[in-house]
Amino acid sequence: MRKLLPRLIFTFAFLWAQTPTPSKKAHRIGYTNLELVLSYMPEAQQVEAELRTYERKVLEQLNIKQAYLQTKIEEYTELKQQGKLSPVQEEERRKEIMRLDEELKRFQEESEQNYLKKKVELLQPIIDKLQKAITELAEAEGYDYILNNSNSTGVATILYGPKSEDVTEKLLRRLGIDPSKLQRPTSETSGSGSPSGAPEKK
Repeated sequence: MRKLLPRLIFTFAFLWAQTPTPSKKAHRIGYTNLELVLSYMPEAQQVEAELRTYERKVLEQLNIKQAYLQTKIEEYTELKQQGKLSPVQEEERRKEIMRLDEELKRFQEESEQNYLKKKVELLQPIIDKLQKAITELAEAEGYDYILNNSNSTGVATILYGPKSEDVTEKLLRRLGIDPSKLQRPTSETSGSGSPSGAPEKK
C-alpha cells in the first residue's frame, strides 16, 4: 500500500469564481495559499492523524500475512530438499502457497481501495467548510476570483501578486483561526508581493 503523502493538504487545489461582472468593470482577483491554510485547520490535522493510524494498522496486518507466507515457503523448500514430501503433499503445499499469495495480493488491493475511500470521506467536510469560507469571503470583499497560489507539490502557480490582494489572513479569520499565529515560508515573504508555494514541513 502506498505510503501517506507527507501532508494530506497536498491533495487540494481550488478555484473560486462568481457570476461574471459587466465587461466594463475590472475584475478583482485575490489569492491565497490553500496548502498553508489547510495546515492550520485542526480538522485537517485530525484527518491526517486518523489516516496515519489507519495505515499503520493495515501495514501491521500486511506484515503478518507476508511473514506467514514466507514461513510457508521456507517450510516447503526445506521439506522438499530433504525429500520428506510425497508428490501429493508437495502439490498440496504448492497450492497452499499460491492461495496465500493470492490472498495477500487481494488484501493489498482492498486495503488501498478502502484507504482512498476513507480519505475522501474524511476530507469532504473539510473541503466543504473551506469552500464555504472562500465563497463568503469573496462575496463580502467583492472578489470576482480567488485563486490558489500553489499547486499540490508546493510550486507557485501565481508568480507575482500585490500583498493587498493576499486573502490568506482573512480566510483564516473566517475559519476561526488566529492569523497572528501564521508562519509563512521565507520564500513567500521574500520579495515585494511575491506569493510562493508550500510551507515548510513541521
